[in-house]
Amino acid sequence: MCRPSRPPCSNGYLPESPSCPMPLREKQSKLLSGLPERSYRPELHGVRGLAILGVVLFHLFGDGRVSGGIDIFLAITGFLFTAMLLREAAENGGMIRLGRYFGRLARRIIPPAALVVVVTAVVGYFVLPSTQHHQLFREARASLLYFENFELISSQLSYEAAGPDSSPFQHFWSLSVQGQFYLIWPVVAVLAVLLARVLRRSAAGVMAVFVGLVFAGSFVWAIHMGGVHQEEAYLMTSTRMWELAFGGLLALLGARLTLPRPLRMPAGWAGFALIVLCGFFLDGAELFPGPWALWPLAGLALVLAATRPGETSEQSRFSAARVLSTRPFGWLGGIAYGLYLWHWPVLIFWLQLRDADHVGPRSGTIVLTISLVLAGLTLRFMEKPLAQPKRRGNRLPLALAASALVLGGVGSTALISHTHVDVPEGYAMSSVDRETYPGAAVTLEDAGEAPSDVDFYPSPEVVSGDFPEYRDWGCSQGRGDESHMGEVLVCEDPDEPDDPAATVMLAGGSHAGHWHAAFSVLAEQHDWELLVADKNGCRFGSTTDPETDKCHEWQLNFMETLEERQPDLVVTPGTASFGPDHPEHIAKDAPDRWEEIVNSDTELLLLRGITRPASDVPDCLASRSSPEECGPNFGAYQENNPLDMKDMPEGIYVVDMIPHICPDGVCSAVVGNVVVYRDASHLSNQYVETLAPILDSYLRDEAPHLYR
Repeated sequence: MCRPSRPPCSNGYLPESPSCPMPLREKQSKLLSGLPERSYRPELHGVRGLAILGVVLFHLFGDGRVSGGIDIFLAITGFLFTAMLLREAAENGGMIRLGRYFGRLARRIIPPAALVVVVTAVVGYFVLPSTQHHQLFREARASLLYFENFELISSQLSYEAAGPDSSPFQHFWSLSVQGQFYLIWPVVAVLAVLLARVLRRSAAGVMAVFVGLVFAGSFVWAIHMGGVHQEEAYLMTSTRMWELAFGGLLALLGARLTLPRPLRMPAGWAGFALIVLCGFFLDGAELFPGPWALWPLAGLALVLAATRPGETSEQSRFSAARVLSTRPFGWLGGIAYGLYLWHWPVLIFWLQLRDADHVGPRSGTIVLTISLVLAGLTLRFMEKPLAQPKRRGNRLPLALAASALVLGGVGSTALISHTHVDVPEGYAMSSVDRETYPGAAVTLEDAGEAPSDVDFYPSPEVVSGDFPEYRDWGCSQGRGDESHMGEVLVCEDPDEPDDPAATVMLAGGSHAGHWHAAFSVLAEQHDWELLVADKNGCRFGSTTDPETDKCHEWQLNFMETLEERQPDLVVTPGTASFGPDHPEHIAKDAPDRWEEIVNSDTELLLLRGITRPASDVPDCLASRSSPEECGPNFGAYQENNPLDMKDMPEGIYVVDMIPHICPDGVCSAVVGNVVVYRDASHLSNQYVETLAPILDSYLRDEAPHLYR
């Protein structure tokens, strides 16, 4: 028997003893077999620098295309942390020293990110219009606490080409995915080691099974979500986990991943080429993180397979691994984190200050230079000093990081509360002096002018958050390709009369819905029941892909809804315009849809559609631009209403409200001291309410039978 006086190791296993067979020692050997080696791989450091450089260059000059560098960055994170966590857990009997683990994160990751968050929030407060301050601080908090990807999804923001209206925190989505991974992966490693001990298997083998399951599940989910909601899929943690797991599998393969010597040189350069060329051939914003994301990840795998761990220096100086290990790529790898953190807010603020939507070669070079300088300073004065462990161990970095997160979270929450604007309930103009703020009334013949010595109403901050009332009822059908997106949702009338004189339904996209405030006023006055069937972005007419487009399915289902609800009148836009480059037109096959509606014994009111402003109107007004500068270009409208030139079947009425939205051929953002638009596409509730009496007079002429 083993002598009891001999203490066990701290990991629970007995130390080696020639006089004792100790089966536990064999179990430990089994457990530790196949663990990833401890070795510094300079080519991996170079790949990281190359990947981030690609991200930055494509953000600056790629016209919205995605390089694949973020996908590589996530895979490298999975590679490094899988190896580190599994080794520590296996060598310590299934335990991870969380103090040291989070202390390392606190030193290396949190301080630079917190610095950029604070600087970006402060600069954004002075550079961005006041209408964006509330969202700015919401995203500052989300970025600091590593849930910016969820904030972007809930705020319906998408990752697209940078422009003046893009969030300066938008790039924190990928860091949030990493932050959530840092919390999940230690649990996976510990469970793998504990299960390996029970099964008497190697920890690496069990971990490989766990990582493989994560890879498979997340990969399938990414394919599914990419097919139904690509913008959301791009930002989700669950659709990105397979890329982190891909890196983890590479780490677990270790030296077994290495190719035979004759293949290493071509494989390395093939991987290098895949990494560099990805953004030129693929539009990652539309394809990632689906299967096409394997393109850049295959490049990473080939580079790693082109050399054995720890043997990079033995490679030919002409190999990709040796080139990636040179000083320029090493320098890029060193500043990669800071460069990623700084380049996006610098770009957004540059565009904002220059009122531009892209950078040219000269401006892009300036933005890149500023970003490189800031990244270099951050590395020298923050990252390197904090990376050195102090005598006090991990307690001080952890305490400082925790304090930064708590103080930042509390401070940003206070700023969010301070910048929150209460939107009035009910009718937006109910308590407003109509002589001071007549709105559309000034467009009538013989109308007087509005007072010129008052500010417009409402403030940009209020109007930007004031949506049609029904939008808060959960009955507006969203965009996307999920199976339920073709279902017609009907917003009921909360004030339905006992015996309605008529039932009116606003139907189509949000450009039908933005008339809700006017029809609410009329419905209350004339005892109408008012219903809304809103499918965002869906206008009556043909769609590009009837087999899969949910707008097409929604239109088919709408006919069944008409049969069921039998409204007296359906109201929808008859024309569409997206600015001077896409002038006013009637959607293809829309007249066929209109005829189907009236053939169902329902009358149809076609409102001439409005054109879009060039930019967000509240933001423009908050920047103190003139109302004329902030409004859309009247030239987008045809000289004559296209609807008047069509032979309409009986039961279709046409109303043109454009003369009361763009009086005298000028589309000002403010008419009669009332803001006309609530964003870059829709009319404001306030102005629509002032249009209600004018709309009422047109309806009395066109459809007098609605009144009794």
